[in-house]
Amino acid sequence: MTPLNSSEEYLFNLYATSSGEAKRMWRQHIKEQWNHQCAYCGSEDNLTIDHVIPRSKGGTDFTKNVVCCCHDCNQSKGHEHWKLWYVQQDFYDEEKFDKIEEWIKPDPPTNLFTYRPRKNNANLK
Repeated sequence: MTPLNSSEEYLFNLYATSSGEAKRMWRQHIKEQWNHQCAYCGSEDNLTIDHVIPRSKGGTDFTKNVVCCCHDCNQSKGHEHWKLWYVQQDFYDEEKFDKIEEWIKPDPPTNLFTYRPRKNNANLK
């Protein structure tokens, strides 16, 4: 289960014909990445998208901050910190916890610019 990187996400959204369609496709992609199961309890019923770090607490709408989530877990978690909420649940599962941790881990930095040595034109005379 690998989230899209930012360039793949950009290309993915280019295929959509409207912003509404892009959002629908993005949400569908998130659910597919989680095998149409709640990331927390594993339910396949009434699936939504949950911001792991709530937007009210500074979370983003980026793929790395959202997981597939059933309506019940989404409502129960609310604006709580996901780790504090999750470990208190009867359905807590260490493997699912680790998957979520891996999912939200930031991508390693990449060098977007490669610099070539500059020619010293002063020596050409």
